[in-house]
Amino acid sequence: MVEMIALLMGLGLLAAFLGIYNYAQHAQEVQERFNGVTEAYMPAAPQGDKRGRGKDRLDGWLARASFSRRARDRLSRANVKLTLTEYLLLQVGMTALAFLAGSTISKSVIGGALMGGLASSLPNAYVSRLQSKRLKAFQDQLPDVLSLLVNSLRAGHGLLQAVNLVTQEMPEPTREEFSRVRREINLGLPMNDALQHLVDRMQSDDLELMVTAIAVQHEVGGNLAEILDTITEVIRERVRILGEVRTMTAQQRMVGTVLSGLPFLLGTGLMMINPEYMKGLFEPCLPRMMAVGSVVMIIMGYMLMQKLLQIDV
Repeated sequence: MVEMIALLMGLGLLAAFLGIYNYAQHAQEVQERFNGVTEAYMPAAPQGDKRGRGKDRLDGWLARASFSRRARDRLSRANVKLTLTEYLLLQVGMTALAFLAGSTISKSVIGGALMGGLASSLPNAYVSRLQSKRLKAFQDQLPDVLSLLVNSLRAGHGLLQAVNLVTQEMPEPTREEFSRVRREINLGLPMNDALQHLVDRMQSDDLELMVTAIAVQHEVGGNLAEILDTITEVIRERVRILGEVRTMTAQQRMVGTVLSGLPFLLGTGLMMINPEYMKGLFEPCLPRMMAVGSVVMIIMGYMLMQKLLQIDV
């Protein structure tokens, strides 16, 4: 048992160190990568750099994994300046360190497993929070983007010049996303494909409506300024109604999150303070069935509450 804990501690410290070191070493490099166009691009390591070759092999293995595409998309939507390898190393390191800390404090493997499970969910929760916050900010700025595009087109500029104006005038995250569109176009990608990559990153219905209108106008012709002006009014009304819906359901969403997370936090805290008391829940037969059933019902209740609060506009 002692050897296993020592091994896990070493692996956790190594993973955390590699994640932090790679983030500090390559943060600027990652920021310059072009998402979508250079998705499969991996920086070539020097011939004698064993660390770089090992990292490349790990990156190549992760690129072939089935979950890698979804994970990279989540990091891109949240604008997290980490590669998939760095993110997974950081997550593994946090899980291992939390497991060791929980096992040491509670003097029980069950306490360590609970702490490790909570720690492993923190990076995903953080990325999801960033992604949701960034999408909301983009949605709120989208009517202003459309107004800027319409005014630029009416002034006689082309669509590419209008996109350049958006990158100069709009705040983040709109500036960053349309800067990616501009870079992809400069690399030779067609305008429609670059805009479709933007839709894939942001997963916004309003943005998809705008991009579809631009694609249709490109195929059949027409006054793009007038089309976008009409879409602007629709999107402004949708944003206003969605804001009212979020305000009216904010309390219910907070209550659902607190009520669902409180049993897990309380159970983990009790396991740290008095593990002998909590071990009764993990005894065979009825106590263990009660614990599993409670977890399943809490998860189902949380999913049901979130489903009820999803109001389509």
